[in-house]
Amino acid sequence: MALKKLSAEAAQWVEKVFASLTMEEKIAQLLHPINKGYTREQWEEILEKVPVGSIFWGGVEPGKFEELARFIQQKSKVPVLMSGDMEHGALTLKSRRAEFADLMSFGAVNKCEYVREMARITAVEARCRGLHWALGPVVDLNLNPENSITNIRAFGDDPDKVIPLVQAFIEGMQCDGLLAACCKHFPGDGVDNRDQHMVTSVNSLPLSQWRELYGRVWKSAFDAGAMSVMAGHISLPDYQNCQDDIDSAMPATLSKELQIDLLRNELGFKGVLVSDAFPMTGFTSRLPEDQLAVTNVQNGSDSVLFADPVKDYKRLCDALADGRLSETRVNESVRRILTMKAALGLHKDCFGTVPSDEEYAEHEALAEKYAAESVCVLRENKAVVPVKKEEIRKVLTISLVRQGNMIPNLDFETVDEELRKRGLEVDHMNNPDRAVIPEIYEKYDRIFVNTCSLSHANLQLRLTGEPSMFFWHYKFIDYKDKFVFTSFGTPYTLYDQPYLDNLICVWGITKVAQKAAVKAWLGEIPMDAKCPVRPHRKKIKPFEF
Repeated sequence: MALKKLSAEAAQWVEKVFASLTMEEKIAQLLHPINKGYTREQWEEILEKVPVGSIFWGGVEPGKFEELARFIQQKSKVPVLMSGDMEHGALTLKSRRAEFADLMSFGAVNKCEYVREMARITAVEARCRGLHWALGPVVDLNLNPENSITNIRAFGDDPDKVIPLVQAFIEGMQCDGLLAACCKHFPGDGVDNRDQHMVTSVNSLPLSQWRELYGRVWKSAFDAGAMSVMAGHISLPDYQNCQDDIDSAMPATLSKELQIDLLRNELGFKGVLVSDAFPMTGFTSRLPEDQLAVTNVQNGSDSVLFADPVKDYKRLCDALADGRLSETRVNESVRRILTMKAALGLHKDCFGTVPSDEEYAEHEALAEKYAAESVCVLRENKAVVPVKKEEIRKVLTISLVRQGNMIPNLDFETVDEELRKRGLEVDHMNNPDRAVIPEIYEKYDRIFVNTCSLSHANLQLRLTGEPSMFFWHYKFIDYKDKFVFTSFGTPYTLYDQPYLDNLICVWGITKVAQKAAVKAWLGEIPMDAKCPVRPHRKKIKPFEF
């Protein structure tokens, strides 16, 4: 199916509101700033000057957010779209929501009904507090094991398996008109080994192969009725005729060829197109700051994510006044934004029914069930794992966690809690000093080594520096039956540690993933899931000069 047609009543509302807006108010509808901890008074001041169309939120307490959201809606002539990164649960909210394992866990289980229900639950838990727009799912293909944006945020690397999961996500999230799905990152991340937070990343596939892989995924998302798409700070040089100078290709967010010619005209997307976040270097490095928002909108964007509500508003108004930006281009975007607001029923009620305590408990139980079924064995050694609980009493957990990430990784507190609940004595080390490593071997019945290197704004996936020192000083052969290795994230750990004699993967550091790991270690659940990406291995090949 394509985008659902509005009811006559909803369509009438769109036309009525559209006719009531001045051009300045229409321009404000294109702005999508991030909440920077503003108070009610600060939001009231902003909205009086610039009645923005959307606001991005991250990490908010449900009660406080709902109170502020109601205030903002009361102060707004047109309902405001409230968005957040909700890729595997209503994670914009800090509490009162189920937190599912990352999307690759669903690729490992490969059950569309699980994805559909996860997305439906996300919509219910988000909308009840006043959220409307999930900037997810990630529909990228994780073709390059060293890509630090996609990794476990993606479903996998095979479009034939990814497509039904993407469609299930969209259907589940949008089925009751509670939340808009946003497929990202057009034209497709997962090929480059660089991060668009730091550089315009490149989808370097030949166009014929892009159509066969990414093109099919995007078309399937539109067939499922995806209400919105996020353009990435990613180029597609073979489409942009930049084959001889790949780095000259502009990111999709600044490219008419990609946003209008390819996405709109060729692939037929009719919904709302939002940019990826403005502060990313893959975007800001390409033009002077005062040209970014204007060029983004000129070339097809409907919603300017992380826009400065004052500066970018003035820049767009000035561009309209001097003819660089046409009324026609602005009107196209405003109609699409108002149509999505109407499709979500914001003209009637911006909020929804809060689930009961019993329903929240059911949601959390499903999140645990799905995570438990997704545990994947990357290297099997049944002599070591699962562990016979009766043979162990005192254990050590070691966290090897990348440091200096833009989005900090957390430690594995839930792992230790779950082990203690089972009557075990647990000691813990986080990135242990190399000097203490020789002292641990005889003290414990089993040592659980947990690596964590997550995607999304972390620039790279590999363990570096002090966390990697454990592998330098670890006695692999002498004590191999004591160590259980688990990746809480990337499924490509064996590329850097090919000598590990056992390894399982649990797809992230959420509490449900940590609980699943403990259950797997102790043989409480089977480990039947299949890794949804190809292994990362060295190959003999000639050097290309």
